[in-house]
Amino acid sequence: MYDRISSLARIGVWECDLATEKLTWTDAVYDLFELPRGSAIDRDDVVNLYDGPSRAEMERLRREAIEKSTGFSLDIKIRTARGKERWIRLTADVEQESGKSVRIFGTKQDISDERAAQAKMQYLQAELIHASRVTAMGAMASTLAHEVNQPLTAASNYLAAARRMASTRQIGPELSEALEAALGSALRAGEIVRLVRDMIGKGQPIRSALDIEPVVKEAAALATAGAGDCSISFDIAPATLVKADRVQVQQVLINLIRNACEAAKSDSVRLHIRSAIAGTHLEICVSDNGPGIADDILKDVFESFVTTKENGLGIGLSISRTIVEAHGGRIKASNLPGGGAAITFSLPLLAGEAVAAE
Repeated sequence: MYDRISSLARIGVWECDLATEKLTWTDAVYDLFELPRGSAIDRDDVVNLYDGPSRAEMERLRREAIEKSTGFSLDIKIRTARGKERWIRLTADVEQESGKSVRIFGTKQDISDERAAQAKMQYLQAELIHASRVTAMGAMASTLAHEVNQPLTAASNYLAAARRMASTRQIGPELSEALEAALGSALRAGEIVRLVRDMIGKGQPIRSALDIEPVVKEAAALATAGAGDCSISFDIAPATLVKADRVQVQQVLINLIRNACEAAKSDSVRLHIRSAIAGTHLEICVSDNGPGIADDILKDVFESFVTTKENGLGIGLSISRTIVEAHGGRIKASNLPGGGAAITFSLPLLAGEAVAAE
């Protein structure tokens, strides 16, 4: 009856003689490791079936238990004799004779299904959190679009009126250019808010053939306006066409450039933007001479509400990732060996560009 219950519960009993390191298993333990029942077993061979971190932690707890005559419980990952990954819950206790530990014994139970269920639950929770954040961002974008578009429209009307009045008087070209640029910026700001709102709500950009070089340089000029001592060098392949939404791509570039300018601790900010064809995509890299990205947030830097700025909201890079992935590209961040950080994103090339690259 015990054997039948052990088989149903996928739990077995084991023991190890500490003087000889001889192992004794019940059939259920053999089954867990996918070894022939009753076959000779060597402890070193068995321990080698443990995953590296699991092995190290188990050996540490085992030494401590033998030394202090205490028990322990640990979930460990193994690769069976047939190469199958499996999770096992190991329990152990120590038997003493005349104050000396002579035997360690316990149970081993297959918890692979339990771990799989936990992993699925964590995945669903992460998806729920992500969906909640996207919904919140969508609501925020809609509210911003509604509230910000009104003063932007008014500003655009005032600037248009000022431009008409200026055209009737003799004014310098600098003022005329300033009015023209201010009007264009106001209109562009409204367009960006609308596009971000639509992108979060619908997830699909409006793509067309786009020459990437002027797009990059225009975004750089907009991002560095009033940014102090910030210089940018370019290594952009000329006349390279991608299939993308101009405003959204520029928004990604502006986010990356402004982040780099704000992150650099030195008075002199140096940025470098380069492009390279990688298969069917064009990779664009924005690198800087700043302090780099902290290791503890590097892997999560594109998640919503993750920021290193004291007054940052943590949505700029998250929106950038959403834009890039909606285009069918990828975005990644890394720290440079000599200091500074680099963020690289990809955009799909037009079919003809990809063929030419090949």
